Amino acid sequence: MKCNCAQCEDRMSDYLENALPVPERSSIELHLASCQACTDLLAGMSEVLELVHSFPAFEHPAWLTTRILANTPRVVRETWIDTLAGVGRWLIEPRTAMGLLTTVLMVGWIGSLAGISADVGSVVRNPAAAYYRAYDDAVRTFYHAPLVTEIRSEIERLREIS
Repeated sequence: MKCNCAQCEDRMSDYLENALPVPERSSIELHLASCQACTDLLAGMSEVLELVHSFPAFEHPAWLTTRILANTPRVVRETWIDTLAGVGRWLIEPRTAMGLLTTVLMVGWIGSLAGISADVGSVVRNPAAAYYRAYDDAVRTFYHAPLVTEIRSEIERLREIS
């Protein structure tokens, strides 16, 4: 099995720790014999490992383990109920409730100025009917607007002339 530089770099740590099977180890040794860059990388990694092994190990204080465990946050998965509870808490906040109330009042006020008034009973029975009624009213209002009527009459006059 022939080894290239990428494969050699991937398996270099295992090679240094003697954790490779014999065929892979011999393949890497053949590659190292022919590739100076990988040989230099192996030498650099060996130096780092020697420095790590020569670095002094200090005894940690007895309280450190307990403190680390106490300050490590627990990761808890959020359930749908938790999500819904969070949304509920957000909805009952005074700022959110006041914003929703203001939005409903303003939409209703603007709708009444536009001539849109909904029969609540019919909206509950058939919500799509309210949409189609509002759309129909908007289209009729648009086509009966004085500006649109004037533009249409001008277009008709220009057609007659040409």
